[in-house]
Amino acid sequence: MRIAIIGANAPDSMEWHFADAFQFAGYEAKIFDIYEKFPYTVKRLKHYFQVLDKIGRTYSDSYDRKRFLSVANSINEYNPDLVICFYRDIHPAFVDAVKSKNRRVIHVNPDALTSFGYQQVIAANYDALFTKDPYILEFMKNKAKLNAYIYNEAFNQRYNPKPACTKAEMEKEMNVDVMTYGTLYPYRARMVRALVDEGINVKLYGVVPHRFFDKALEKCYTGKYIVGEEKARTIYGAKIMFNNFHFAEIESVNCRFFEANGCGAFQLCDYKPILKDLLPVDPELVSFKTIDEGAEKVRYYLAHPEERYAIAEKVYQHFLEHYTYDHLIQYILKTVETL
Repeated sequence: MRIAIIGANAPDSMEWHFADAFQFAGYEAKIFDIYEKFPYTVKRLKHYFQVLDKIGRTYSDSYDRKRFLSVANSINEYNPDLVICFYRDIHPAFVDAVKSKNRRVIHVNPDALTSFGYQQVIAANYDALFTKDPYILEFMKNKAKLNAYIYNEAFNQRYNPKPACTKAEMEKEMNVDVMTYGTLYPYRARMVRALVDEGINVKLYGVVPHRFFDKALEKCYTGKYIVGEEKARTIYGAKIMFNNFHFAEIESVNCRFFEANGCGAFQLCDYKPILKDLLPVDPELVSFKTIDEGAEKVRYYLAHPEERYAIAEKVYQHFLEHYTYDHLIQYILKTVETL
């Protein structure tokens, strides 16, 4: 089977992990990135060209259509059996241009509902839509009458492998009480600030936004953007990985939830009812409903390392058996077979 993936061809992107899993399973898979050709290949100017392109696609339908029809031509030349789209702003004309009798075109939405833009995902004639949020699934199926399916996100055990040493040994090496990572948006920073104000030692990894960053957290910021084995070691080596979900994760969790558990971390996250379906332990043990409860549980587990180790190992084994990208692509392929 030949598979075309439409999205960002960048290490650690969901598209990249899908391609890795397909290739590992013996399929031919190629990522088509709208920014893989000149002038976007000029590294020092890429960002500026992307901004101009985004403005053009936002305000000019003809330009937007032209951009994606160009990608459609490349797809048709590649002649895949299956097209999997990840960009949320793909012009609907693209879908019509690449669909054929023997070729399915599906969309996997890796983000929360705030990323829907001009709702291109809903306007396009996809053969199937995959969403991680039961709230969005209910709307798509029962109101918009779309052919939608639920899916759970995943982790890549080849790219982010759990370290071979014990968690206690890695914690001693890292010497980090609490960590979190990703773009340090205000919603994340506010909650981390509450922990810091309680006297909890927090380390921050990722990207500082160019606006509205809380200066009180500068002392916590490491200046590191972690990927691959370094990400796995950092997450595993922290005593607690603190994961506060975006407020638009209505009934879903984020990719970080799967990555952390897949690295063998001990994770504390926002409570969501879906946790009971995802975890092999009582969700109340590893989640919080208020930030005060979160701080209380941080202090408790810092003082009870053996409980951390036991929970982290049980969760890791469960996720290794159920939530790798290898599992996810097989679920996608089996669903596509029924279309």
